[in-house]
Amino acid sequence: MNKIKIALAEDQQLFRNGIEALLKEEADLEVLTGAGNGKELLEWISSAKKLPDVVLADMDMPEMNGIELTKNLQKDYPSIKIIMLTVFNQDRFINKMIEAGAAGYLLKNCDFEEVVQAIRTVYKTGFYINENMLKAMRSRQKSKNDQLRSVDNIPIELSEREQEVLKLICMELTNTEIAERLYISARTVDGHRNKLLAKTGCRNTAGLVLFAVNYHIYESDPFV
Repeated sequence: MNKIKIALAEDQQLFRNGIEALLKEEADLEVLTGAGNGKELLEWISSAKKLPDVVLADMDMPEMNGIELTKNLQKDYPSIKIIMLTVFNQDRFINKMIEAGAAGYLLKNCDFEEVVQAIRTVYKTGFYINENMLKAMRSRQKSKNDQLRSVDNIPIELSEREQEVLKLICMELTNTEIAERLYISARTVDGHRNKLLAKTGCRNTAGLVLFAVNYHIYESDPFV
C-alpha cells in the first residue's frame, strides 16, 4: 500500500508532536518530518530523498509563515499540496490562504477525524473544501460581482467540454475517473485542467472548485 507522505510546519511543539503522534496511528499515512516554521521545512525539503505529498502548515509562524511557505512550495514544488492550520476564522485570512495556493483550510480546534479526511481528500482530488472556505469565497465574490459583465455572469469563455470537466472535478473525480466518464484520455483531461487553471487564474484545483461554485457552474453544494 502506498502511504500518503506528510510533513508538518508548526511552531508550537506540543501541538505539532500531538498531531504527529495521532497521524502515525493511521495505516495509510506516513509522517516524514516536523518543522518549527516554513523556512525550516523548506530547508529540509531541499535535501530530502522523499518529498511529502501533503504539508500541514500553521498560518502564523516565525521566520516564514504558512502563506509565504505556500507561495514558495507552489513555485518550487507544485506537486506538494498544502493544508493550512490556523486559529483565524476571518474571511480575509481564508481568502489569503486560497489565493496563495492552499489546497485546504482547517481550524486548529477541528476534530482530528476532519484532519485525516482533509489529507486523504487533498491527496486524491487536490482540494478539500469545508463550509468556512465556501463562506469566505462567497463573501469575496459578492464584492466583485458588480464589476463582472459577461455571458451567464462568468468572467471568461469556457467551452462546453471545459465546463463538463470542471463539473466532474467538483465531484471529486480523479483525471482517470473523468477520462472514463467522458471517453477521453487522462492526458486530455489533464490538458483541460491546465487550460482551466490558465483561463480562471486559479493556482490549483481548490481554486477551480470555488470558481465553479461562485459562478454556478457547479450547483451541488453540500453545505447549504
